[in-house]
Amino acid sequence: MNAPNPQAQVQELRRQLQSLLEAATANERKLDRFDALERRLIAVSSMEELVNLLLVDCRADFGLDAAELWLLDPDEELRRALPALPMARAPRLLDDHGPLKDLFGAARTTRLIGPGADEALLAQAFDARAGVRSAALLPLIRQGLLIGSLHLGSGDPQRYDTASGTKFLDRLAAIAAVSIESMLNRERLRRAGMTDGLTGVHNRRYFDHRSLIEFSQAVRHRYPLACLFLDIDHFKAINDRHGHPAGDEVLRQVGGLIQRSLRTGDLAARYGGEEFVVLLPRTDLAGACEVAERIRLLVQEAPFITPDGGTVGATLSVGLAMLPPGATSFAELLQAADRAVYDAKRAGRNRTVAADPAEGGAGGPAS
Repeated sequence: MNAPNPQAQVQELRRQLQSLLEAATANERKLDRFDALERRLIAVSSMEELVNLLLVDCRADFGLDAAELWLLDPDEELRRALPALPMARAPRLLDDHGPLKDLFGAARTTRLIGPGADEALLAQAFDARAGVRSAALLPLIRQGLLIGSLHLGSGDPQRYDTASGTKFLDRLAAIAAVSIESMLNRERLRRAGMTDGLTGVHNRRYFDHRSLIEFSQAVRHRYPLACLFLDIDHFKAINDRHGHPAGDEVLRQVGGLIQRSLRTGDLAARYGGEEFVVLLPRTDLAGACEVAERIRLLVQEAPFITPDGGTVGATLSVGLAMLPPGATSFAELLQAADRAVYDAKRAGRNRTVAADPAEGGAGGPAS
């Protein structure tokens, strides 16, 4: 029996020590990267910044081949919080928990998918073109509720070994979930300050602010800007005959019909009482007339449901004005649309009348 070689033993111990030192150094670098990411997540100031951090910066910082963010959004809060313009990467917004249950089941814990991974699960969690061969699927949980998931993918099948620990990933998921909830709460507060509580459209305060921006942009870039004033006909009679709760329902449902008739970038607001106002940037007279008539006909044909289960009908008078050449203030456009809606009422109501900028008054009916 050969005696142990002391020199070989020393070399093996040195090799083991070097391996431990390299692992410790790697873990320290990983911890630093996670710590830096967490600090940035906590400091984000918008939902767009948060999404870009998780889907773009995180992928670059950690050398990933793919990153996906799924977020539960049954009430479309996130759709409103995210910008209308295309983002570098966008999250997948879910209407229900179904896709999340498929990924996590009842466990709702981080899943590592390593060598010999479930190909169907990877295909479900990532775009097939990403070439992901191992992944970490992180559930995002707040106050006991699963609100989404963050998927980190790599083309290296050994990157996420199922035997690896998930401590860093679990912490990242917790911080990301807190940041998402914080951004949603901030968005709710922001919207509360600029949204009409009854109808859900913007309030006059927000309209007054945004209209000045749209006016200056239209003047600077010389594109058309249309303004619609929409007034519910005989609204006092609706309140008197059916009660104020029924009148409130008509207002709420008219606001919804207006919102659904507009494009991204258009602006609708409740201006006061039974009046709504709409701004249509980059829209010519023909296009504005089309929008005005679409809204008017939708309201005319809608059976408005009252709180007692009955229905009531309503119509709109619409005044339309185009930003006149050489306008020096937004008030000129607003006043022209206001005059036009009164002309629509005098002409018999339930119609659209377009103002004539050259004459500073109303032109003929647009309907």
